[in-house]
Amino acid sequence: MKKFFVFAAAAAFALVACNKDNHTVQGSGNQGGDAKVAGLVLNELSGADKYIELYNTTDKEINLDGVYLVKYDSSKEGGQSTTWTGKGGIKIAAKGFVVLESSDLADEAEGGDPAYAYESANHVFKGGLSGKKNVFIELYSAAGEKLSEFKRGEEGAGWNQVSGFNNDKKHTFSRVPDGTGEFVYADPTKGAANGAKVADIEQTPEM
Repeated sequence: MKKFFVFAAAAAFALVACNKDNHTVQGSGNQGGDAKVAGLVLNELSGADKYIELYNTTDKEINLDGVYLVKYDSSKEGGQSTTWTGKGGIKIAAKGFVVLESSDLADEAEGGDPAYAYESANHVFKGGLSGKKNVFIELYSAAGEKLSEFKRGEEGAGWNQVSGFNNDKKHTFSRVPDGTGEFVYADPTKGAANGAKVADIEQTPEM
């Protein structure tokens, strides 16, 4: 009888451990534990060329499987949506960059180039990125831990709904220095180290 209770207790413990390690990540559509991606950040965003650059601040390669981007948009049900989830073994090198590009680039309905070639299907995020609207984007690990965010303006009448911000098409929203600095305007450096600060990013719409 004693052996039975010991066996039952061990089985129950194993079941709890299994359930803990195999939870579903809300919003990402993937399963799994922490992907050990601490140090991964949003680093450069372009409204003109519609890309989002990630940067690995660590000295180790990071597997991006399960990592996901959330974009806030009051026109969407729930006010937000997951616009990209890492898959297919996509990785980012130590102190390296990965560029994600908007699906609008190859969408004729959005005025894009139908012949545009992405690096791979795993490097495409859904929807666009505006340089003249209020923007709120977050980066999460597969375990649902917020890693980084970019915010331009306030929610006001709704995220991605307030227009009239200065739309500087010559520069990008860039961390200076890479990975750790505040977001400012800088020259585009897609997939490479960010340049020097050009100006502060306006946080209120033009009147």
